[in-house]
Amino acid sequence: MKNNLLSRPAVLVCLLLFSQLMDSCQSSRSASSSKMLRFNYENGKGYDYEMEMLFEQKILETPVKIGMNTYYSLDVEADDGTVKTLAARYERFRMDMDVVGMKLNVDTEKPEDTAGVAGDKLAMLGRVFRAVRGKSFTMKVDAEGKVLEVKGFREMTESIVSSLGLDPEKEKETREKLKQQFGQQFNDQKVREQFERFFYIFPAKEVKVGDSWEKSSQASGLYSGNLHSTYTVVEIEGDMVTLEEKTRITSENENGDIPGEQTGTLIVDSRNGLVVKAGLQLNMTIAGSIPVNIKTRIRGKAR
Repeated sequence: MKNNLLSRPAVLVCLLLFSQLMDSCQSSRSASSSKMLRFNYENGKGYDYEMEMLFEQKILETPVKIGMNTYYSLDVEADDGTVKTLAARYERFRMDMDVVGMKLNVDTEKPEDTAGVAGDKLAMLGRVFRAVRGKSFTMKVDAEGKVLEVKGFREMTESIVSSLGLDPEKEKETREKLKQQFGQQFNDQKVREQFERFFYIFPAKEVKVGDSWEKSSQASGLYSGNLHSTYTVVEIEGDMVTLEEKTRITSENENGDIPGEQTGTLIVDSRNGLVVKAGLQLNMTIAGSIPVNIKTRIRGKAR
């Protein structure tokens, strides 16, 4: 019995020391390991993304919600060693809108249902969005993830509006309005900005835990202005690198007001620069006093 009593604390101390040693080794390994972090999609390979955005605000105390899910397939068609050319395709589009009593529900995987649509104009807009499925465009992207060029949206707009069967002469005004409405959401600039939120994040060099770098870009639309982003490596586990993002949005007016900020985390596969998972939260104020919240979720996978 005496030996057992003496051995118990000794065993506990050994286990404690072993645990601390393992933790120390693990921390040391995590802190000292480094990974090359760049946009490095492999030529000839394919990648799929789902982007989910939830927009929320209030208009005269009435809640406004717009949810959009976009599914893309991306294929690397060319790589000159500096710039990669991607063929992008809309695989699925889903939109749920509830704005002051006007509702629109679109899902390209489901049959058209206009029962919940308020008004012919929204119904037509829903048909336009459905027509997006299967349409493609191209992008050129460098090693830092900067989208240098986007092409194909002008042709896409013409193709979609023509597919609706509107008379070119009798319904010319309707055709032009639809082009306008479509172009507000789907255009070269919008898509460039959308993809740069998870493409243009790379330092194109070796990084380790604790390293930080900055990126600056511009945005148009609801939160037009300059985006000042800081990315920090918070964890490296195998090939996966977890980044923390902090972004300030400064308006382009003379006062340089700060309408909002975006924070979140991104998990990146260091082998190819694929954003496997991301969660971002944007909080801002528009028109001086109207709070707006936008949540973005991104999921990516290689094919």
